[in-house]
Amino acid sequence: MKRYLRLAGAVIAALAASPSFSAQEQFLPSAKAAEILADGAPWSALAPDGKTLKFTLKKDGTGSIRGPLPFTLSITWTVKDDAMCISGKMGTRCLRFRSVPGGLQGWDGEKPDLKFSR
Repeated sequence: MKRYLRLAGAVIAALAASPSFSAQEQFLPSAKAAEILADGAPWSALAPDGKTLKFTLKKDGTGSIRGPLPFTLSITWTVKDDAMCISGKMGTRCLRFRSVPGGLQGWDGEKPDLKFSR
C-alpha cells in the first residue's frame, strides 16, 4: 500500500511540474491585469529574445516604451476580450497574463511573451 502511495505522489509531482499541466493555470481577467500594469510607474519587461524594455502604462490608455534603442516610443493600450492589447508604431501585441513572483507573465497564445516585473 505504501508503495502505491509513493507512486501516486511521484506521478502527481511529475504532472504538476510538466508544462502542459501548469499551462492549465488561469489567466488573470484582462481588466485586472490592466489595473496592475497601468499604474503610471515604470515596469521592466523581459522579452523572449532576452531584451529588456521599460514600459510605463497610464490609466488613460497611453504609455511609453524605452528599450535598446536610444529613444522612447509612445504607445496606447486597451482591454479587448480576454487580453490587454498594446499598440505602437511597431504593431499591436495582445497578451493574457498570469501572476508570477514579482510581477506578471504575458502570454501570446500558448507561448510566454513579455514578463513584467519591478
